[in-house]
Amino acid sequence: MTYVAFLRLGPGLLLAAVLGCASAPAPPPSVSSSTLDDLLRGDLADDHAFPWSATRPLTWDDFQGTPPTEGSEGAKTSYTLYYAWKCRGESFEFRAIAGFRPRESWVKAVVLNDGTQRRTVLGHEQTHFDLAEVHARRIRRAFAALTHPCGQPDGELSALAQRLAQAEKAEQRRYDAETNHGLIAVKQAAWSLQTRRRLAASK
Repeated sequence: MTYVAFLRLGPGLLLAAVLGCASAPAPPPSVSSSTLDDLLRGDLADDHAFPWSATRPLTWDDFQGTPPTEGSEGAKTSYTLYYAWKCRGESFEFRAIAGFRPRESWVKAVVLNDGTQRRTVLGHEQTHFDLAEVHARRIRRAFAALTHPCGQPDGELSALAQRLAQAEKAEQRRYDAETNHGLIAVKQAAWSLQTRRRLAASK
């Protein structure tokens, strides 16, 4: 027997004003001829998203959405954490990807027209995406460490994914609070450095 669960979980469920990436869970798809990687690539394509990559940092060209005329935020990073798992007998497969969504991400002209803001705000937004990747890796490790996951009810696996996604959202909120959305330079530098170190130390 083969079973696949597929979830799209976005931190914007609680952070829409800052990150704007709410995504509803998707129903389990058919896997008669598709791998988990195919499913995730398809969902990324449906969202016009691309996965996090150490060799592909964000640029302002990636922020293709239309910014609002009101509000104090100068830019918004939209991303989603994509999860999929499959059981075939006792064989368990799991994938987790952080995907950036250009069409829902935006930057205001006031940021682009100021040399300092252009650089510092992009660094702040990159760290949001890097933190998402940190947590995607944490989720992959958590599922890899499960004992007999295919023997667990799907609801328990879904609940674990949801708890880990909530932890990601909580850290994103703390990041914005401690750096005042990147305005406190010393705090921003500390968060960016710490996040890069966490990425370097994990897979």
